[in-house]
Amino acid sequence: MRYRWLIAGGAALALLLAGLLAYAMVVPHWAASAISETARQQLGRNFEAGRAHLDFSPLAIRVDNPKLSAGDDSGDSFVAAKALVIPVRFGQLMSRKFDYAAFTLEDAEIALLIDERGQASWEGAGAAATGPARLTLARASVRYFDIRNGQSLAIGAVNGLLDLRADGGLAFKGTGVIQSRLVRIDGDLKSLARVNAEGSPFDLVLDSDIGAVSFSGRLATESALSLAGSLRLSGHVSADLLRLAGLAGAAKFEGRVPFAVDAALDSAGRAYALRKAVLTLGQFRAAGDMTADLRGERPRLQASLTSEVLPLDALVPASGAAPGEWGRQPIAFDMLSGLDAEIALMARELTYRGINATGAQLALSLKDGNLSTTGVAQPAGGGTLQFAFDAATVSLPPRLSLSLKAENVSAQPLLAGLAGIRGVTGTVRFSADLGAEGQTQEEMIGTLGGSVQFAVVRGAIANGDLGGLLAGARERVLDGWPPATAATVFTILSGELAIADGEADIKTANMVTPEMDVSATGAVDLLRRALDVSIVAFRGQEPVLPVALVIRGLWDRPRIYPDVQDILKDPAAGLARLRQLSPAPGD
Repeated sequence: MRYRWLIAGGAALALLLAGLLAYAMVVPHWAASAISETARQQLGRNFEAGRAHLDFSPLAIRVDNPKLSAGDDSGDSFVAAKALVIPVRFGQLMSRKFDYAAFTLEDAEIALLIDERGQASWEGAGAAATGPARLTLARASVRYFDIRNGQSLAIGAVNGLLDLRADGGLAFKGTGVIQSRLVRIDGDLKSLARVNAEGSPFDLVLDSDIGAVSFSGRLATESALSLAGSLRLSGHVSADLLRLAGLAGAAKFEGRVPFAVDAALDSAGRAYALRKAVLTLGQFRAAGDMTADLRGERPRLQASLTSEVLPLDALVPASGAAPGEWGRQPIAFDMLSGLDAEIALMARELTYRGINATGAQLALSLKDGNLSTTGVAQPAGGGTLQFAFDAATVSLPPRLSLSLKAENVSAQPLLAGLAGIRGVTGTVRFSADLGAEGQTQEEMIGTLGGSVQFAVVRGAIANGDLGGLLAGARERVLDGWPPATAATVFTILSGELAIADGEADIKTANMVTPEMDVSATGAVDLLRRALDVSIVAFRGQEPVLPVALVIRGLWDRPRIYPDVQDILKDPAAGLARLRQLSPAPGD
């Protein structure tokens, strides 16, 4: 008898559990109705959903294809997802009650839209929340679009936690994909309801492999998406970053240059103002005001900056040249075609390849791919330095021009920095008007044309003993510049060059020293770095050598010899003929 009671009890319990299970399987259908009622009462929104069923591991109600309306008659959805997952306990299933504290939205599409009347799709959302809620977003996408001005933003593959507070605020922490890059997102909004009115306090941090953005201030969308507050940008200027900014030719950019911007941001729509900005770009650091206007077809940048030091050599694009060679790496001029700019820069000090100047003022204008830059500075040691550089970057090949003028400037740093001529001291007056075409440094040197005039007074060639060079030429053919045993002091060294296709023709070149007067003719091949020059020197009315001294070959190691017939075939015989023409003292 006892055994039969146990069997009967077990059967009854099994039937009870089966009934409860069947009951539980039916229960989830009330979940969509409960959410719909809550959405209507608290948000003024319509909630629609497909089938609701149970997941058992872990226990949860899964609602298929949920949609939350945008709150108007357009039929658009504010939120649409593949599934809404609501964790529950068994007791909640029995009581047909659950809390809204922890939902998961799978493959959700969140549309933040503003129509032509200024109505936002999120208005009213969370306005009457009864308590905090946490949504887990899995593979969501967020789209913002303002039909009034065309502002848009899209974030895909959003994964993270969205906390909805009882006071109407929200916070999100997770990741998303912006323009094909994974970005870590940490944001907090004080009041969603105030965003499309007077605005709400807003904090945001975006961090990716190419840079980071940090903002703290106010977000408003009443007339346009606007931000007002403190902004920090940091990262590295790289091909990836320039490509993300939409600049043409970004793939040609090589290297990674660290940068940072700290400023007070005030934006309205697609116009951005950075006040009291501090900009760091590699070694360059400046402060001032900047604006970026993205409303037109081409972005427009304006800036007024001051800097302690302007290192021009760090900002000039690298040519890709190996030592002793002209660069063959294409310079990414086409990046300049992507925006217009007007920049004024004042620097206490300007440096370029050993040139140091103070009180530098530069003005840069970039429009339709045409760059124009002018500058003036006072080099160390006195004098003035002026330059103008223009580049028509949209032409093929790009065309460049440079005008440079120096008055009463110390010769040594100027000539070393501009022409690689070292060891010349004195005070120089220098002017050059040059033009070139090409994508690479080598192409530019090969097409270089223009004119150069210079005059150096009361100076010396520290590494060139002209008297010793002329005396040595009587004794042997020199292969390369001989070691200098003394400097050549001069009263004036002047010349004029006419340049065409990378070759400089010496129209005049004269030097007056206490011992002699010297003149030179010939040409300098700038592309091949070669010389073909003849020098004539006189002491009073008498020539130092009865023939010209020839300097021919690569300019770092030329052959130097008197211009005697067949001297290179038979140096001994040639030098003997030279001594017959003009015996040296003591011969």
